Amino acid sequence: MTRLSVVDEIFLRTHRGFGIPVAMQGLWVTEEPITPGALDLIDARLAEGRLGVRIVSSRLPGARRRWVRASGRPGVRWTEPTDDPVRWAESGADVSLDPEYGPGWRLTAAPCGNGTAVSLVCSHVIADARGLIDAAAAALSGVPDPIAPDDGTTDTADALATLSTVVGRTAVAVSALAVSRARRAELMQYLQASRTGTPAPARPDAWEALSVSTDVEATQWDRVAADGAGTPNVVFLSVVAAVVATLRCSGTSGDTDGSVLLGVPMKVEAGGANAISVTAVRITESDSLADIRRRAKTAYRSPLTGPAGFPDELLHVVPERAAALLAPSTGRRDALCSNIGPLPEAVRTIGGRPAVRVAARAIHPGLRHEQSAASPTILSAYLCRHDHAYTLSVVVTDPALTHSVEQVRDAIATALGHHHLTPDFW
Repeated sequence: MTRLSVVDEIFLRTHRGFGIPVAMQGLWVTEEPITPGALDLIDARLAEGRLGVRIVSSRLPGARRRWVRASGRPGVRWTEPTDDPVRWAESGADVSLDPEYGPGWRLTAAPCGNGTAVSLVCSHVIADARGLIDAAAAALSGVPDPIAPDDGTTDTADALATLSTVVGRTAVAVSALAVSRARRAELMQYLQASRTGTPAPARPDAWEALSVSTDVEATQWDRVAADGAGTPNVVFLSVVAAVVATLRCSGTSGDTDGSVLLGVPMKVEAGGANAISVTAVRITESDSLADIRRRAKTAYRSPLTGPAGFPDELLHVVPERAAALLAPSTGRRDALCSNIGPLPEAVRTIGGRPAVRVAARAIHPGLRHEQSAASPTILSAYLCRHDHAYTLSVVVTDPALTHSVEQVRDAIATALGHHHLTPDFW
C-alpha cells in the first residue's frame, strides 16, 4: 500500500499527544429502526474498504511509515437509547481509536425515538472528511472500496529519496537563515505564533468540549450567497467568524482589533490518506461577503507550508517533539472552517432506512484540558449539503470560558440571523 504523507504524519503525531487529537465522524438519524444485522453488514464492508488499515513503521531511518491491511473488525457497538443524537454523538470521542495497532475506526448505534442514531468515527490519520464519506458511501451501497495497492518502493529506496530531499532543502534553508534576517524573523514569529496558548480556566473540571448541529434550508443559503456576490462557502466563513466573535466577547481570547482568523482546509493533489492543506483567512466585522470572497481567493493561492523554507518532508525524519514545532500551522487561528461539500446520495440511506438527519464533522478523542488550553482555537465548524439543506456543525473546544449548548446555539442563531437565515437545530 501507499506510504504516509506529511499531513498523515502530522495527524499521527496529534494522535500521540502532540497537539489536539482529531477523528472524523459521520452521524445519521433515522425515523425507523435499523436492525443489528443491517449494521453488522455495513461494519463488515467497512473493514474490507479503505478504513480497514493500520500503520507499520520501518526500522530504517528515513523510510516513511506505510499502510497495511488490518486484520478483523471492531464490530458494532450498541449503547443505551438517546433522545439527543448530537450529545450522544459526542460520546463517539470516548472510543479508543488506534491507527497503528487497530482498530482505527468504530461504528456505534443507539435507539433514538422510533428510529436509530448511528455514528461512524475514524482516526484522522486514516482518512480526511472526504475519505470517510467515500468509505461510508461504498459500504452503504455495497460497492467495493479497494485500498490503494503497494507502490513497490522498498524501505531503502524510500529512505534514500526522503533523506535526499530533506538534506538538500534543509541545507538551503539553513544557509538562508545565516544570511537573511528576514528568514530568521519569519522562523521565530512562526514558532511563537503557532505555540501561543490561551489562558486556562480556574477550574478545569468545569470545562468540556461541546457541539451543536443545525440544518439550514439550502435555497435560503444559496440566495444569500448570490445576493451578496459571494459563494455558499463564503457565507459559511462569515457565519463562523460571527459565532467566534460572539463567543469570545465574554472571554479573554482573540485579537483586540475584533478580527477573526480562520484556518481553512483546502484540497491538494498530493497523495496519502489526507489530501489536504490549510490556509488562513482573516475576517473583520465590517467585511461584506464580496470582501470575504476576495480575501479567501487570495488565501487559497498560499497554502501553509513549513517555515523559512524548511521542507515539509523534514517531519518524516526528525523526533516527534521537533516535528510538532515545525509542522505547518495556521498560527493563532481562532477557528477551523471545513467545508466538506455535497454528500453523495448513497449516504442518505443507512441500513435500508432513509436518514432524516445527516452530518459530517470532526471530534477529539481523549481531548484533555491542557491540550485545549495550549491552543488558541475556540471552535471548529463543518458544513455539508444534502438534499434541500446545509448542515452546520460546530464543535467548541475553548478552554478560556465554560460555554453552554444554549450559548452556542444563541451565537449560531445570531450569526445566521445577520444573513436572514433560519436554523433548524437538532
